[in-house]
Amino acid sequence: MSRDDSALVVAAPPWAAAQLKRIGEARRLPTPIRHAVVDPRTPEMPEMQGIQVLWRYHLRPDQLAVVIDRLPHLTWVHSDYVGVDDLDLDMFAKRSIMLSNGAGVASGPIAEWIVLSLLLAAKQLPRFVRQSDDKTWDVGAPLAELTGAVVLMLGLGAIATRAAALLEPFGVEIQASTRQPRHEPPRGVTKLLVGEEWRANLHDADFVVCTLPLTPDTAGILDHAAFAAMKPGAWLVNVSRGAVIDDRALLDALDEGRVGGAVLDAFADEPLPPANPLWGRPNVLVLPHVTWSSAHTLDDFTWRFAAQLERFAGGMAPADLVDLTAGY
Repeated sequence: MSRDDSALVVAAPPWAAAQLKRIGEARRLPTPIRHAVVDPRTPEMPEMQGIQVLWRYHLRPDQLAVVIDRLPHLTWVHSDYVGVDDLDLDMFAKRSIMLSNGAGVASGPIAEWIVLSLLLAAKQLPRFVRQSDDKTWDVGAPLAELTGAVVLMLGLGAIATRAAALLEPFGVEIQASTRQPRHEPPRGVTKLLVGEEWRANLHDADFVVCTLPLTPDTAGILDHAAFAAMKPGAWLVNVSRGAVIDDRALLDALDEGRVGGAVLDAFADEPLPPANPLWGRPNVLVLPHVTWSSAHTLDDFTWRFAAQLERFAGGMAPADLVDLTAGY
């Protein structure tokens, strides 16, 4: 792309070039886009003046910090991912840099995994898969139904909202926790729980589904007390961050039979080490942090940034700005 002094300059790593070209060709921005290549792998990356926009586009947190340090006039960073717990939010706050994220960008595929997780738990699918592999014919204990089951959603963002709508036809009762009161629940949600009210309802839930962001307030929130309060035989589904769970508390609850099982997509230590005692359990499904994945997720990242860029170019603040104090 030839240099154009009237262009909107977007700093991004070199591997974002093709996507920025697609955005420039497909979107009706008031000005053309010019890609300012920032590569933290370059020794002594030079300081770059006047650039206001940075597209993270898969920069690691340490790489992102290096790039931000070399952009003294930066006003906005867009990170494709929903979680920002791996970023130094104080750095953004001190420099008054806006941070937007990909809130809701993968809510569809993740919500489908939540539905699948509840079904495989109710129908004991992991047991039947193992029996099929072993050529074992065993009807076993009676299977459950989702109709009438109580699902406790921890968090009610885009993922939980989408999952609640998908689960509505199954006839489940969905209770959902929120930080702040809401005027009315979204489709499929039958009861709203504000603040810490969810803890008093753990004993009613057949399934506990965690979609919470990882913040200082949510780290280890599923602790010994939470598992002790859960309904015996209830299943845990975690599609948020691994550190929201106290691993020792979960393992104790599984060993003692207080929890029926778990579907876990994220872990504090990834990849999950081979020696971790969560592996190999008949009632635990370990997923490689994959619930976000679909054939169009990466394209969705691109067009989410493109939509944000249009707002910025039009003089508006980007949507989906992270609350740097709350941490999401």
